[in-house]
Formats: sequence, C-alpha cells, structure tokens
Amino acid sequence: MSVTQQIRSFNRFYTNFLGLLNRNILDSPLSLSESRILYELAQQETLPANQLVETLQMDKGYLSRILRKFEKAQYIQKATSADDKRVQYIRLSPKGQALFHYLNSQSEQQIDEYTRHLPEADKARLAALLAEAEQLLNKSDVTPPPVTLEDITIRTHLNAGDLGFVVMTHGELYQKEYNFGLVFENYVASGMLEFCEQYNPERSRVWVCEHLGKRVGFLLLMDRGEAAQLRYFFIDAAYRGIGLGKKLMQLYMNFLQEKGYRSSYLWTAHELATAASLYRRYGFKLVEEKPSQSFGKALIEHKYELVL
Repeated sequence: MSVTQQIRSFNRFYTNFLGLLNRNILDSPLSLSESRILYELAQQETLPANQLVETLQMDKGYLSRILRKFEKAQYIQKATSADDKRVQYIRLSPKGQALFHYLNSQSEQQIDEYTRHLPEADKARLAALLAEAEQLLNKSDVTPPPVTLEDITIRTHLNAGDLGFVVMTHGELYQKEYNFGLVFENYVASGMLEFCEQYNPERSRVWVCEHLGKRVGFLLLMDRGEAAQLRYFFIDAAYRGIGLGKKLMQLYMNFLQEKGYRSSYLWTAHELATAASLYRRYGFKLVEEKPSQSFGKALIEHKYELVL
C-alpha cells in the first residue's frame, strides 16, 4: 500500500471510528465544523472574527453563516472594537460556554471509552504516534516548545520490549556515531541476557526514560557482589542537554549508596569523552586502559572505578 493509500485508508477509518460523518457531533445540535468553531472561541475570552478565518482556514462566507446561527441560538455575543469600527470581537455567551463544556466532556468520555481496552503502555504509545504524525504533517513554521526534564518520566521496572530496545538502540547509535560494528550489538545482547538471567530488583536496577510513551534513555546497575557495574547508559540525541544524564547519574548514585555497595565500575571507550566527563564528575576515576578490537574497530577501552 502506498503512502497516499495508507493515509486515505486511515482517514476513512478515523471518520467512521469517531462518527464524524454523522450530522450532529456527540449528541449535540452542532455539526463538526460548528463544534470546531465553538472550540476555538472557547480558547480565548474574546476573538476577532478575522482571526477565526485565519485559524480555521475556512471560507469567510461559510463562517459568517455559522456565526449568525450561533448568535440566533445565543451561543455567542458580539462587540465592535472601540478603536476600529470594522473590527468585530466575538466571545461565547454563558449558554455557549455551557455547550462547550458539555461537548468537551463528551469528547473525553468518548476517547476514554474507545481506548479502555488498551494497556497504559499502549495508550502512551498511541499518544506518541499521534503527536509524531501531527508534527510530520504540520506545515507551519511554529516551533514546538522544547522538551524539559519535567517532561520525561523514569521508571525502574522492566517492561516487555525494554531488552530489545537497549540492544537495537545501542547497535544503531554506536554504528552511526562511532562506527562500531555488528559485533558490538552482539556484545550488548549478551550483556542484557546476563542481566536478565540474574536480575534481582532488590540489588540491581534499571532506569528507563520515556517521553510520550517513547523510550528515550536508559541506564542499569548490575549487581557484582560488593561492587556494582554501570552499563548501557544511553540518551537519545534529541533529549541531550536538558540535564537527563545528570538526573540518571544521581539516581544511580542514590541506589548505589542505599544498597550499601562498596564500589562501582564501568567500561567505556576512549572516544566517549562526554560520558567520561560525566562519570568523573560523580567521582569515577580512570584505573585501566587496554587496546581493543572487540567492537569491530581499533579503540582503547577505559575502565572507570568509584570507591565508596
């Protein structure tokens, strides 16, 4: 199926799914277009009529007819600008506000009903996919607000797909950024298998970072007796520079001390200078260097250690 066919197929599915072809929306007296205008009017206390035309990309004559209908039904109130008699401001009347709140509530109930069968992880994934689709299709020059640390959720339990995510992401990231070979992906897969086979949440921990249901970062602490190994520290390139790395390292240090570990260590490569700088900031020291061909290229492996 081509891209065009897939989009048209989804359009047909979605209009039927939400009942958008019905004459009235959500058991209200409004059509789809009329409910969309009501929504825009509810977003601001007053709104110039010409701004509605620009926002909705709607025919001016068609919009005027709907606004006359709204005025007759007492959903809106109009006022002429004191500065420019040609400018007319529109706002929702108490009756219009009541209708908006009813429609808004009905719409949320409808979505809740349609997604009730989905696990929470699938709901978050659906929201992320829809947000991505909106971003891809949005042709405006408006830049979306930057992601902040507060937008990221961090969970400390494993879900289905987490292990595969770590293996795939490390394979793709390190091939792209450092030209590591396929052997590195195999190395990560072996390490994740070892971790999974001996995983005890009382002594080991994962930190899985998510944004709108999408995994964007990862770190794990692996029990090695009196020592703990730091492994598979990853942050998606789009989420670097917001303090997420420092946040993960602090969570790692807190758990390390809480469980009474005597030391911690990690292995990295000499090319990963930014990560090494972060490790040193938390007290890790370089204790060993060795030439290696283990990851499909010549490099120097570095061992960092922290003694508590």
